[in-house]
Amino acid sequence: MNQTDQEIIISIVSNAFEQNPRITAMMKKKDPSRSVRLMTEYACQLVEKFDGIYLSEDKTTVLFYYLESQYKRGFIDYLRYSKMFMQAIRPSQLMPTLKREKHIKSLRPDYEDYIYVWVLGSVPNNKSLRGLVDIRDHLFGLSEKLQLPILIETTVEKLLKLYRYVGFEEYHKWHDTETGIDVWFLERKVHPPRRA
Repeated sequence: MNQTDQEIIISIVSNAFEQNPRITAMMKKKDPSRSVRLMTEYACQLVEKFDGIYLSEDKTTVLFYYLESQYKRGFIDYLRYSKMFMQAIRPSQLMPTLKREKHIKSLRPDYEDYIYVWVLGSVPNNKSLRGLVDIRDHLFGLSEKLQLPILIETTVEKLLKLYRYVGFEEYHKWHDTETGIDVWFLERKVHPPRRA
């Protein structure tokens, strides 16, 4: 990934994080743009090692994803996470965040493996769907090739229509009483590979 693409990715994902109530509820209020940047850089470093970053050809849309079976964090990853947490997230949110993430994971289907979409973001006010179509084709092609389902969660209700339109089905909704945030759980089941 070249420096220009990296900055595009960080900009798009930072914007996606700023629109996510789950993220904004836990970050430090003093300098939110710095907190978001630190969180984005951490996420980028983590998924890059799983080859889980996809930037659309028109450079308007970014996908962060990983295979659940590959999602192994080492000592360096935990160090980076600790550093990011101390600099970007309110200390009072440590335990609630860890508890919330553990609970969310427990609500996912008990598959041996799956593709997990961590972040999907687009350039703000982008009217073209070309980047999203590119991301969809990449993601669905990977799912069909590996014969794995795709799981995604969102706290942004307006995205539900879009996810359903491209083939995801909602299988659960959870209301986090602590933050007052709704989390929607969506899945695209395995489809047979397309014939060439």
